Amino acid sequence: MITAAQEDYIERYAYVPEHIPQYVTPISQAEPHLFGDFLVYAKKGHFILVGYPLSETFEEKRLVKALEDAVKRLKPESVSLIAPAIPPSLQNGLHPPTDHYYRLDLSTLSISQKLRSMLRRAGRELSVGKNAYFDKEHVKIVEEFLKTHSVDEATRFIFQRIDTYLSSSKTASIFEARTVDGKLVAFDIAEFKPRDYAVYMFNFSSETRYIPGASDLLLSAVMQQAIAEGKKYINLGLGINLGVAFFKKKWGGVAFLPHAFCLYHPPREGLLEMLLQRL
Repeated sequence: MITAAQEDYIERYAYVPEHIPQYVTPISQAEPHLFGDFLVYAKKGHFILVGYPLSETFEEKRLVKALEDAVKRLKPESVSLIAPAIPPSLQNGLHPPTDHYYRLDLSTLSISQKLRSMLRRAGRELSVGKNAYFDKEHVKIVEEFLKTHSVDEATRFIFQRIDTYLSSSKTASIFEARTVDGKLVAFDIAEFKPRDYAVYMFNFSSETRYIPGASDLLLSAVMQQAIAEGKKYINLGLGINLGVAFFKKKWGGVAFLPHAFCLYHPPREGLLEMLLQRL
């Protein structure tokens, strides 16, 4: 478990979604821990190591040290590791998938005339508001997305548990775009827990009621709340694909952190050694 002081420390320095325990814990059912400057979410037989140090500069040797300490204490059968880079010793000759987190600096925000025109056009057809509840309308749009898009099992798992996350977070907000007759066209979920960052968590649009500019209106609303709360940045999430990355770039989002993933299995002899130490 993390202490109240550690929770304050995490909130102060968090800058990626995985630094937010009230997001990761309810979805993964894993308990947060701090190993050095790294967050670890552990459950029986497995843990997730977030290889983005909270306040220190990223160094592979610090990451490896945190991994070794966590394996020694928690004794997992497997480890999910996300980090700016995967240490060569953990790659097993494979090239892990890579992406980048995109960040919007609110102090240098500049909206193009073309984007302003799109916002005005969309604003004539849609109204943007907030909803305190994740209800059947939201679930339907998520289900439509999963039926029409190819996503990996990990992403599907997360999307199907968004309501679990929202019920545990007091600092997440649902932003909605609706037609004049009240029909839901698109929605965003943003998290405002970190001290300096708002985090753009999810964006979904209706497959049957698509209106150009709906997602732009929603991001604009997220930005306005982030500015009002004194945030310095918005973490816009991963690039994912060319279309998603283009959307983030047109708002001024810049790739600021590499993202890599690997699944690591600690050596069996190490596990045997640990078991013998218990005898």
